[in-house]
Amino acid sequence: MNISGHLTEEEYIEVCPVCGSSHWYYEAGGYTGKLYHCKNCGYIGPLIVEANQEMIDAIKQDYKRKKESKEGS
Repeated sequence: MNISGHLTEEEYIEVCPVCGSSHWYYEAGGYTGKLYHCKNCGYIGPLIVEANQEMIDAIKQDYKRKKESKEGS
C-alpha cells in the first residue's frame, strides 16, 4: 500500500464481487463450504474476488452506476 492508502499494481486484497468493498466476513463454513457476507451491500455467496486497486475501482464504478440506474427507475 502506498502513502495515499491505495494498493500498488502488484498488491491484491479480497473484496466483494458486487460492490468492491473489503468489509466482509464469513457467514458460514465447514461442510457447507465458505459463504461470505458483505457488510456494505449485503451480498452473501461463495465467491470473493482477489483484486488490485484498478480492479477494485472498476467494480465500485460498475456498482455505483447500477445502483444509480436502479434508483432512477
